[in-house]
Amino acid sequence: PGYPKPLITEVALLLMMREEPISPHTIQLYEWFEHPRKFTLIMDLFDYMNNNPQISETTARVIMRQAVQAVQHCIERGVFHNDIHPENILLRKHTLELKLIDFGCGHLLNRTGYDCWKYRGIRAYFPPELFIYGKFYAVQTNVWALGVLLYEMMNRMEITQAKVRFANPNLSG
Repeated sequence: PGYPKPLITEVALLLMMREEPISPHTIQLYEWFEHPRKFTLIMDLFDYMNNNPQISETTARVIMRQAVQAVQHCIERGVFHNDIHPENILLRKHTLELKLIDFGCGHLLNRTGYDCWKYRGIRAYFPPELFIYGKFYAVQTNVWALGVLLYEMMNRMEITQAKVRFANPNLSG
C-alpha cells in the first residue's frame, strides 16, 4: 500500500511491521534493494544454541518472552510470520536481545485467524492439525512453533526426534 509498483511479500510485510507503535522484538526494515534472484539473511539463535552446550531455564525464559512478544506484535499488525525457527531469530549474544527476521514466508491474517492449507515453514515446525486436517490456524500455529522452539533450545534435538504422544494416534511419533 502506498507504493507505485507491487512489492515482494517480505518487503510489504516488513513495511507493515514498522508502523507505530513498533516492537523492539521484530526486525525493522530501513532499506531494501532488488536483486534478480537472491536475498541475504543473517541468522544467530541457531548458532547461539550450537555454541552453548546447555541453555539455562533463565536464559530460555528471557529468549522465549521476547519471541512471544514478537509473535504477538505480528498478530496485532495482521501479519502471520509462518516460519518461526532458530535460524529466523537474531540474538545479541551478550544482552540476549531478540529480533524476529525473515518474513519471506509470511501472510496477511484474515478475520478468522488465517485458515490455510499451505504452511511454508520448516517441516519440523508444522502444526499437528496440518497432518490430520490439511489446514491450520495462524495463532495456534504460532503457539505450536514457539513450543517447538523452546523444546529444541532445552533438549538440543529436533522435536521430530522425540517420542511425542498425542491423544490422536495419527499424530504420535
